[in-house]
Amino acid sequence: MKAVRLYGQVLVDVALAPSAGVDLGSVIQELVAFSDTLFANSVAVRTFESPAVSDDEKQKTLRALCERAGLGSFSQKFLAMLNRRGRLDLLPQILKEVETLQIEKKGGVIGELVSAVPLEAGVVSGITEALTKRFQKPVHLNSKVDPAVIAGMKVTIGGVTYDGTVRSKLDKIANQA
Repeated sequence: MKAVRLYGQVLVDVALAPSAGVDLGSVIQELVAFSDTLFANSVAVRTFESPAVSDDEKQKTLRALCERAGLGSFSQKFLAMLNRRGRLDLLPQILKEVETLQIEKKGGVIGELVSAVPLEAGVVSGITEALTKRFQKPVHLNSKVDPAVIAGMKVTIGGVTYDGTVRSKLDKIANQA
């Protein structure tokens, strides 16, 4: 979604501006903790989504939550902007996009690793290392479990999928018959 990328880019660019005087890592930690807390509370979520609650009331509620969470002024201003624009619901997606943007700024790429069962950290690390050598740039993999793959794994990086799953082999056999 373009809005998610745009807000993520704004957050990174403004936070990294020399005049901002903030640590992007700290801001992200604050926002992640706030997001986790906010979206775990269904009453708070309904408050911000409700058209029956005025914009002023939503801003007052957000300020109170930010103060209670001890958020810095930069984080509070970013959340207030999202709230004014009716985009507070995008916060978790924006934070994931910020992670992607940071990796891209360092010349890396993000991929997805799908397996039938959770893989041990050492296995994921070995796959990441091999892909980093292959692409000659840092690769960061988000692991996902999907029992439908049956066995094996599938890695997608930059729109290219490397599929070594039993599911894909069975599908090929079925299509040849």
